[in-house]
Amino acid sequence: MAPHASEPDPPESSPSMLLGTSLTVFRGIYLDRLPPGVYEPAAASVFDTLVRFLRATVCAVAAVALVTAIGAFLGPVGSFVHRYKRWIGGAILPAAALVLATWSYPTTQVVLWIAVAVLAAFTLREFLDDAGSRDGAARPGGDARARPS
Repeated sequence: MAPHASEPDPPESSPSMLLGTSLTVFRGIYLDRLPPGVYEPAAASVFDTLVRFLRATVCAVAAVALVTAIGAFLGPVGSFVHRYKRWIGGAILPAAALVLATWSYPTTQVVLWIAVAVLAAFTLREFLDDAGSRDGAARPGGDARARPS
């Protein structure tokens, strides 16, 4: 039976919360059922090492889901980016300068990667800007489908 439109969907983070809880519970079960003579801190370290990247991935996916949900809640991204395009550009450069200034030993490779990150941020800003869809008809010769008069 299909859910009604008024019923809320379950939260998307529930699988990640279930996995995190399960890992915590199973860690306790694993440590309680160790054979006699096994050094418990070593066994706990092995378990923690095996699930460390799984936990990190679950946290990263949950963070991306949260950011996506917040972005969807706040509304259309394209019009926001178009409205605050100069402010976004004005935030990218000082952020890069702050990263460079606070880096312990900035090498040439660090400077190049920061420059690549700045270019990627500006590219993303241009990609998300929806000015082309509204300004295309306003520019002279902007609409390729328009017939000459």
